[in-house]
Amino acid sequence: MIDWHYPRPELAHEHLARLFDQGLSRLAFFGRRRIGKTEYLQRDLIPAAAEKGVVNTFYCSLWENKDQPHLALIRALQDALPSQRGKLRGKAGLNLGVIDFSAEVERADRPRPALANELTLASASFQQWVKHLDGRPGLIILDEIQHLATSTAFTSFAAALRTMLDMAPPNIAVIFTGSSLTDLQRLFNDQKAPFFNFATVVDFPLLERPFVDHLARIHREITGLTMTTARLWELFDRSGRNAQVITGLVSQMVLRKSVDIDATWADIETELTGAGGWCERAWADLLLSDQAVYLLLLEGQELFSESSLALYDALGFSRGSAQQAIKRLINRSLIIRNGHGRYERIVPILDQWLKLTGKTSQTLTPPTAHAP
Repeated sequence: MIDWHYPRPELAHEHLARLFDQGLSRLAFFGRRRIGKTEYLQRDLIPAAAEKGVVNTFYCSLWENKDQPHLALIRALQDALPSQRGKLRGKAGLNLGVIDFSAEVERADRPRPALANELTLASASFQQWVKHLDGRPGLIILDEIQHLATSTAFTSFAAALRTMLDMAPPNIAVIFTGSSLTDLQRLFNDQKAPFFNFATVVDFPLLERPFVDHLARIHREITGLTMTTARLWELFDRSGRNAQVITGLVSQMVLRKSVDIDATWADIETELTGAGGWCERAWADLLLSDQAVYLLLLEGQELFSESSLALYDALGFSRGSAQQAIKRLINRSLIIRNGHGRYERIVPILDQWLKLTGKTSQTLTPPTAHAP
């Protein structure tokens, strides 16, 4: 079986050194989707932690159960301590029981607050995990932590989780990750939020040129053919460093036993930029205010100049709506913040599609009713 995973041991060692050797016990990463963040955590960081002497790592994605994220945490804790199934007890010796995850957990179909007994079970499970460590190093990875900022239904669980982590001994390190910068900032920067000032959010590093070289080596090992990596890197960067897209391109070339990157890319590009393709769908999903902000950036204009504010007014929305549009574009991984008040587009293929279709800020048409 072909293993397409690109190992990043140096990055894993760097992060673990910060957590266990340099006194920084909490890290919070923002990484847009499809850049290899979760794969790195599971395939690189966790094994490297074990090699470093971290006794136990439990990984929990709060998207495993979006409506009831507290159940995702309980499941992760119980999986980390299989020998404790059915033995979790409160301080008074009360048997708290466990949730049976052998069958599919019933979904709530809407965000549901954690019940008091569920919060008690989560806390007891966490205490048992800490006890198991017995003072030895442990690592907690909470993936998509920003989800707790998306509904007030999660407030009680977020507060309980913050309390658990506050009480954790110094031998335990924590990594948070999220794919929504706005929600991450709301979670950690809002003075009223349970996790206020608990961790500083930093960007998760994007894959660089060595990733492309790695894919080319896999292609050569299987086919015996050598491709031009410069062109592959160009397309990878053009796709917004989308690891999924470029891996799909190389896998298609493996199947075809071909080194013709452009011919293979042409088929993929049709799916991205053709009629009904990704670019068209992504653009249609944006609010009018989002489209206006993006096109102004594409045209090199200041977002809050007199002419830009006049455009917003003509389209029926305010300066505040434009500021919210910036946040939505960041969340959709279409732009990134590059310094105070400066933003950079990161999906060149979308820019190309917009130019080819003749879309400009002046071609936008205000709706019959004001845009949100």
